Amino acid sequence: MIHNTRLCARYVCIKSVFILTTECTSLTVTLVVTLRKFLSLLISIAYFNNPFSAVHWLGTALVFIGTMVFADVFSSISNMLTQKPEKVADLKAGKAE
Repeated sequence: MIHNTRLCARYVCIKSVFILTTECTSLTVTLVVTLRKFLSLLISIAYFNNPFSAVHWLGTALVFIGTMVFADVFSSISNMLTQKPEKVADLKAGKAE
């Protein structure tokens, strides 16, 4: 029974990656898979009570910074900070210029 559950979980994971590949660019797929592996690593560290060293923190920072750079978060924040307050309110409300 456990073996069948693992096979089913693997199938769902692989099928999801294939679907993601058809819907998104390869860079997006790579980013999603990297984040999934990162989360698996964090869960594994917590579950097995392994130490989380400075190198782990550096890797964590690099993963999140890379994700934010890819998602273009920094330019979005910069644009919101440099725009007039009423324009920011319009953008949040979904109004076009």
